[in-house]
Amino acid sequence: MTNYKLIVTICNHGYADDIMSVAKKAGARGGTVMRGRSTAIHEETKFFGITIHPEKDLILIVTTKDGCVPIMDAINKAHGVGKEAHALSFSIPIDDAIGFNF
Repeated sequence: MTNYKLIVTICNHGYADDIMSVAKKAGARGGTVMRGRSTAIHEETKFFGITIHPEKDLILIVTTKDGCVPIMDAINKAHGVGKEAHALSFSIPIDDAIGFNF
């Protein structure tokens, strides 16, 4: 068992760079950004009769257990629910990790 956690943040598309800047100021060393789309029914919009699902960004940050809460708190304060980014974060414990140098 390692002392690492994976922070997963889902936000509206276009806010990943701003969120990563906040996360780095709070102690994150880096992250991975992936694009996705929402499947929530209430977020669907119609454009010329075509249903469009809003795009989302998925941000993955590996950090130490001690660094997890400060990073998530910083993201929430700057870009959490109720803000334009509408960022949602959760963490998952990492059982094994190779190649990380904290």
